[in-house]
Amino acid sequence: MSGFWLFDALIILLFLVVLLGVITLHFLISRGYQKENKMHYSRIADLQRLVEMELERSRYFSDQVDFLAKQKDHTQDQLDLIRLQVEAMKKGEK
Repeated sequence: MSGFWLFDALIILLFLVVLLGVITLHFLISRGYQKENKMHYSRIADLQRLVEMELERSRYFSDQVDFLAKQKDHTQDQLDLIRLQVEAMKKGEK
């Protein structure tokens, strides 16, 4: 009879060891998942910051292009005025 008791105790001990192993693996996997999830969200936040920086840079360049286009138009208007003044002076000399 004591052999059956020893066998039962061994089975219970093996069951507890397996259960402890499963719980430990579950804990380690959960912890790894949480770390990966945190890194994933960190990468997403970094990408969002990068997108915002690129949008700001794009807006800056767009503003510069608009400014240069206005400067070009203003300069062209001044050149046209000078051209008209030169033509008027030439006609006045004749």
